[in-house]
Amino acid sequence: MNAIRILCRRDLRAGLSLPAFFIMGAGYLLVTGIVFWVFAVTMGGRGLLTTEITFNGMLFWMAFLVLAAAVSVKLLGDEQERGTLELLLTAPVSEVEVVVAKAGAGFVLILLLALPSVIYPWILKALYPGWRGVDGGMWLSGILILVLLTGLMTLTGMFWSLFFRRQTSAIVATFLTGAMLVFRGSFRSWIGGGDDSTAAGLIAVASHISSFSTGMLDSRSLVFYLSSMAMLLFVNVRLLQWMRYRRTSGGLNVAVSFLLVMLLGGLMNYLAALHPVRMDVSAAGNSALPAEVVKTLNYVKTPVQIILLAPVGDPQSIMARRVVEKYQFVHSLVHVEMVDQSTELSRTRELAEKYKIRQPNVLIVSCGARSKVLTIKGLERTSSGDARPDPRGATPGAALEAELILALRSVVQEKMPVAYFLTGHDERSVTDFSNYNGYSEIAGIVRDRHAEVHPLLLGAAGAVPNDCAALVIAGPARRLADWEVGKIRDYLARSGRLMVLLDFGTRSGLESLLEEWGIRLGEDRILDSKSASFLSPSHGRSPTLGLGEVPVIQYGRHPITDGLDGLVTSFFMPRSVEPRFTDTQRGSLNDKADRPRVIELAFSSTKSWAEVDREQSPPQFNEGYDRLGPLPLAVCVEKGLSSGLAMDIKPVRLVVFGDSQFAANGCLAGGNEAFFINALEWLQERGGVAAGITESVGIYDLRIEANDRLIAFFLIVVSMPLLLSGAGLFVALTRRDRRSPLSSFRKETARK
Repeated sequence: MNAIRILCRRDLRAGLSLPAFFIMGAGYLLVTGIVFWVFAVTMGGRGLLTTEITFNGMLFWMAFLVLAAAVSVKLLGDEQERGTLELLLTAPVSEVEVVVAKAGAGFVLILLLALPSVIYPWILKALYPGWRGVDGGMWLSGILILVLLTGLMTLTGMFWSLFFRRQTSAIVATFLTGAMLVFRGSFRSWIGGGDDSTAAGLIAVASHISSFSTGMLDSRSLVFYLSSMAMLLFVNVRLLQWMRYRRTSGGLNVAVSFLLVMLLGGLMNYLAALHPVRMDVSAAGNSALPAEVVKTLNYVKTPVQIILLAPVGDPQSIMARRVVEKYQFVHSLVHVEMVDQSTELSRTRELAEKYKIRQPNVLIVSCGARSKVLTIKGLERTSSGDARPDPRGATPGAALEAELILALRSVVQEKMPVAYFLTGHDERSVTDFSNYNGYSEIAGIVRDRHAEVHPLLLGAAGAVPNDCAALVIAGPARRLADWEVGKIRDYLARSGRLMVLLDFGTRSGLESLLEEWGIRLGEDRILDSKSASFLSPSHGRSPTLGLGEVPVIQYGRHPITDGLDGLVTSFFMPRSVEPRFTDTQRGSLNDKADRPRVIELAFSSTKSWAEVDREQSPPQFNEGYDRLGPLPLAVCVEKGLSSGLAMDIKPVRLVVFGDSQFAANGCLAGGNEAFFINALEWLQERGGVAAGITESVGIYDLRIEANDRLIAFFLIVVSMPLLLSGAGLFVALTRRDRRSPLSSFRKETARK
């Protein structure tokens, strides 16, 4: 034991006395710091958790493999190049002590350089204490996988350094070995296994990283790393013994020993695969069900089945299991079943035939004759097959939970809500597929969210249908008749729900109705200084997107705008929409209770203004005549009791936008889709795009202003590489001073 301590201390001092060691660490921290800063700070709207940014990035592991290979190879490589390995083997120390001491020293040296890269999330947490983007359990489990890979790479580097005399060749071999494990993910293509190959899953390091970085600890992964390190430790000892004694039969003995230890390791991993133990240490794993789920389960009258059909070892399956397991005992009529498609073949075939399943990794939600099939893997596609991106600001688990909530809502309700789109006045049509006029894309999204979409012609209908969950009037180009406005007024009197999208320069006939509900429509158009100079005085709808675009990054506090922080919603020359009354004009408390409650939802930037003279070309701001931004572009109105109170009286709700093109087919970028869908869902009291995920733990919601980004950049990208570079420079100057002839002369003089 004393020999191990002495040898380990010797190698640690040798590593820490090299300036190149600190320079290499500074380069590693520079790369990882830039990656974290880019994704966490400058791309904050992408919804990535800090564990995803820190541990799941390709560049992070690329830099780590280079670092680990360079450090681990030098442990025995330096001894071989200097010819001191034979001298070391003649010393009164055993091969086990040599390998253990050098492996321990290499393990510590690599971690000294690698661990500073995982404190970036806590730097942001210290700067912004209210930020929820750090999950302590996920962070610790991510560090665990980093520690395990450090041990594996250390022994791998020592193994290859015994094969190659030149360190360059050993570094390349070590890096390639690690890259095949980490970046390839598994050896399925080489060993001939399919997606369900258990043997391949045991060495799927990419899957282990994904699992551990989300807080899911798996005993099979721990057994794999510990057994692999034990096997490499044994093989390295046997190789040193062969190099020490150089016996003729030594090579054969090493090969036989290697095969036997591989067989033993395979047996251990096989037993671990038969009896896996999993533990979720993340906060999300113990979070309560969202309120939207509890509300949905109140409608359950017949048995509901939630069936997860996915292989046990798949990382997406692990995430899905964590989501689904919370539903096992929440309701007596909700039954949860987990089916491993790699082993339960009979049940898999039965489900595939019953629900017409043609792809692996699915989540089935059924109630009676109604069912929905959700794809788990990345949620690349919705149940209807249309490509949809994940909700911004949500983790994959939270996004799956949101899809599960929608599917539950769809199957437990016998009749889906109906959204009617008014026609007959040249409105934007749900059957129009043109890029900048049609609403076919948004109609498809509404249908994907398990609601029906129908056109409504008031002239042919006696009144707005009773099954109308929301009436949408999208950009009418011609004025509505008074009797049509009267029917809409009667519909609102029946606790109706109305969404109005009105473009500038049009007279819709709804102005007086909206004023009754406390909304004033501006006779203006909102312009932004960046795009106003390209505009013509035309009043027609724009054929292209970009000219006259007014970006919205400031939102009011309301359920409609939940989840929109960090997203940019683009309007095209909207008109101002604002409350008629201010708080000082509302009068007594009784008067306030009787009046509709108007809330501003979206605002233009400070570089915008309300252009009153629509004929002015080019448009420009006129002091004392036009109004400077920020200006309100959308409002919502509510009057009456909420259905959550004792009296089940639905309140009247309205949402008014000052533009209709923002929801057209070619404009659903940024926050446009989410804004429209959130508003429509709020009208129907169903929750918005972020329904069910806003309460999930670990949603990334950091917002950093431009000035604060410089502070974060300095602390994350600049400070730690500078500290290591300074340490390397100090070591270099100290070594140079020790080797200086003048220094030696002074020492000799002092002795005399």
